[in-house]
Amino acid sequence: MFRNFFTCLTGANRPSSSRSSSSRSGFTLIELMIVVAIIGVLSTLVTKMIQMAQARSFEANAKSDISTMSTALEAYIRDMGVYPAWEEKLGAQDLEEFNSFPVLYENLQGDNPPEGKGGKGAPYSELAADSIAVLDEDNDGFYKRASRDDLFDPDVEKYYLDPWSEPYFYRENASKRRKEDWMLKRRKYDLWSIGPDGENQACFGYPEEDEEYDDIGNW
Repeated sequence: MFRNFFTCLTGANRPSSSRSSSSRSGFTLIELMIVVAIIGVLSTLVTKMIQMAQARSFEANAKSDISTMSTALEAYIRDMGVYPAWEEKLGAQDLEEFNSFPVLYENLQGDNPPEGKGGKGAPYSELAADSIAVLDEDNDGFYKRASRDDLFDPDVEKYYLDPWSEPYFYRENASKRRKEDWMLKRRKYDLWSIGPDGENQACFGYPEEDEEYDDIGNW
């Protein structure tokens, strides 16, 4: 009898309790792994949702910019009788790189800035200064934000950048006596962003059968 009493006091039956504790510990680890997996899935979904929302926002901003500049172009032609860059030609430039936007900018902005150019009603549109860029001479093919000196220098070519930090493209079609192969032939002028993929595919006209591109334009 005393032996049994002593066994109860010293906990001789505790191994079963230990096994129960071990089982509870293992179950907690599985729960933790499930929670981590769920968090990982949710994080992936949230990231994709943010990326999709940003893409929609960028696309909406590009369309808004094009609409704003299109309104300015219509005001310009009412004053001047032609669209900006009516004398521009492809010349020796590659089809993908040919862009009359510097002339467009100069004509729409007039002397506010740059000085000495523009239609009689300029400025036709107040373009956001932080979106105006110039070619970066130190990094070929890249652009940098226009400085104050750049903004007021009529000899510096200026571009308005789209939400993906690439220049908008502009070509005037209405004033040419005959249509050239480089004209998109969609409107009296074509104004577009090359879109998120960074490839200027719209410059070749409509996509071929079974092909599409993400360029955003005034068409």
